Amino acid sequence: MNSHVKEKAEGAIRLPVSPIDPVSLRVIGGAFNAVAREMAQVLYRMSNSSIVRESEDIGCGIFDVDGRELCESETSPMHIGSLPFYIRGFMRKLKGQIEDGDIIIHNHPYHGASHTPDLGVAVPIFHDGKLVAFAAATAHLIDSGAAAPGLNIDLIDLYAEGTIYDSIKLYRKGVRNEEVWAILQDSVRTPEHNASDIEAMIAATRFGRERILKLIARYGAETVFGTAEYWMDYSEARLRQQIAKLPDGDYSAESWLDHDGRNLDKPLKVAVTVRKRGTGITIDLTGSADETETGFNVPFEGSLQVACYYAVRTLFLDQAIGDEFVPQNEGMFRPVEVVAPLGSIFNPRFPRACFARMAQVQRVIDCIIRALAPIVPEKATGGNAATVMSVSYSGFDQARGQYWVCVEVNEGSYGGRATKDGLDTVDNLMANTRNVPVEEIELHYPLRVERYEMRPGLPGAGRNRGGVGHVREMRFLVDGYFSCNGDRINEHPYGVFGGFDGEGARLTLNPGTPGEREWPSKISGRKVKAGDVIRVMGPSSAGYGDPAERDPSKVLSDWLDDLITVEEARNIYRVVIDAHAQCIDAKATETLRSQAPRR
Repeated sequence: MNSHVKEKAEGAIRLPVSPIDPVSLRVIGGAFNAVAREMAQVLYRMSNSSIVRESEDIGCGIFDVDGRELCESETSPMHIGSLPFYIRGFMRKLKGQIEDGDIIIHNHPYHGASHTPDLGVAVPIFHDGKLVAFAAATAHLIDSGAAAPGLNIDLIDLYAEGTIYDSIKLYRKGVRNEEVWAILQDSVRTPEHNASDIEAMIAATRFGRERILKLIARYGAETVFGTAEYWMDYSEARLRQQIAKLPDGDYSAESWLDHDGRNLDKPLKVAVTVRKRGTGITIDLTGSADETETGFNVPFEGSLQVACYYAVRTLFLDQAIGDEFVPQNEGMFRPVEVVAPLGSIFNPRFPRACFARMAQVQRVIDCIIRALAPIVPEKATGGNAATVMSVSYSGFDQARGQYWVCVEVNEGSYGGRATKDGLDTVDNLMANTRNVPVEEIELHYPLRVERYEMRPGLPGAGRNRGGVGHVREMRFLVDGYFSCNGDRINEHPYGVFGGFDGEGARLTLNPGTPGEREWPSKISGRKVKAGDVIRVMGPSSAGYGDPAERDPSKVLSDWLDDLITVEEARNIYRVVIDAHAQCIDAKATETLRSQAPRR
């Protein structure tokens, strides 16, 4: 526990006290948040690739010299939460030898990076000749020079993931290293897109540096960083207050991932134990699957820890329902400890590949929610999609002499909640990315989107139903390649408190034709022909509570939206719908529900 956050004998947590006046604390704290958001806007607007400009698969923030997060953009929690580890990773390698005007790039997953395609860019902030902070950003580059264009999973080791940049100074004292800049472009299939996105990250971090220096010029370094300390302590104290309300104990859940992308008949176990003691929580992954032979492993620092921090914060300090804004910063990390045995899928040994890690950490978060559901039912959800069907479409453009690559993070859905239905067709849990619009795809790539809608079929039934997944069909207009780093085909989202399970993902080649074929959730660089259609179907999530307790008017609404049939309304929800009149038969429903079996 930080020295400023004191625990009373009875277990209560005192909020920190600062010598800085309350008005300055608020103003400077607000400025921190504004800086991070403005950095993200710069990055979006300057980017050239759809995964940054449209999907917003990025993170930006300000960090102190030890890598502690002072503020973050409202983007992907995975990107933001990993940046402290990027900074600590390159500071270890560079032994603190940082100069004004340097720009460091870094993507080594065994030294803090989230995974290889997520390149980090950091600009040091000097004041009066002293290093005081970093402005940093990270974004998913659409190609890293790995074995297949775009996404990869069936890889031998880390070196097969593409070019590794371990604490490299792209700029030294303000001068760009042109040889490194050439490697950044010559080692990938999409040099123009990558160069544009890196330039955008540089612009965003320089913007952040200038904003912080202006803040220091106005209030003084001592006041600015004293405010940062206060808000970190404040966030820690507020989170500990919420954790302290839970009963001490061990709470467990497990799940099974489809496979590792090569050994298709071997599911991989995710075992989660949440240990709550006092004002802290430990997330223990002991018992999970061993590390894999492919790129389906999770960097411990830059991915697993970040996911666990996110899960605890969002469960207990959801700012959407809180009475007061609590900033996201390093203080949120302090009450959470993460354990994963070395050599497991969640703490692989070098040089295991770890290109694809999102499905695993999403499932960890889903298990955390399920484990804690009995003690915090009001905060729990039914089983979530808990995966992102990340795909890449690619091919070689002979006229331009380079590849085209479209990386898409497809939507998921949320499980039913205590008071509301689950959210439909959105990225869920910690992804927080957006879809690539149809117009964007068809304008820039030799692809045609032939179907894009909510997937048919019943979502997980419950007092509050699960969210509906999506379905998207993409036709290749030229020969090319397809990759998918997905999951959740084999194990469906679990219902809670009597809710029904959801539906799993599906990946289909040429649906509705004689050549229709179901593909596994993980594919690397599969060749496809012009005219081939690939259908990606995201999971529909699970229900919360007994379906027979669902408000009949909501059942009617689901029927009107073509989410359920009249028969399903009767047999599952015990609601009788008069299809001709398009209304509820109240008397018949009352009679039926009086006889309804309890699940």
